Amino acid sequence: MYFQILCIGKIKEEFYRRQIEEICTKLQKGQHKIRIIEYPDSPVPERLSEKKREVFLEKECAKLAEKITARDYVIALCIEGRELSTKQHRRYIEEAAMQEFETITYVIGGSLGLPENIKKRANLCMSFSRMTFPHQIMRMVLCEEIRSALYL
Repeated sequence: MYFQILCIGKIKEEFYRRQIEEICTKLQKGQHKIRIIEYPDSPVPERLSEKKREVFLEKECAKLAEKITARDYVIALCIEGRELSTKQHRRYIEEAAMQEFETITYVIGGSLGLPENIKKRANLCMSFSRMTFPHQIMRMVLCEEIRSALYL
């Protein structure tokens, strides 16, 4: 199975980069391919109206949206998504494989999240928690969760 993570923001801390790399290496040894594509985040203007917020999100995440194809099973990570157990997550991965999707694509937005167009395109909106966590931690947790779901 082929996985990709499309995300806004770079991992700055060496510790998290090494952890993510180690998890991805383990996945690839198990015959699963994983690719992480990062795009820079944009400075967030102060006092955005809801309409301007959505325009900002669409612009910030435009490159993410361009990478999503019709053959991708898209899982958008967003706070309002469904909280799943690892077993439930695995069932979605299995469902995507049965439907012959080429890639399972996880999408992580910037500090303000994802625009509606990406959430609507998603096959699943998933949340790890109603809490907010730094992106570098969540990206590491996502990689580990993918590995755990595959080897459950």
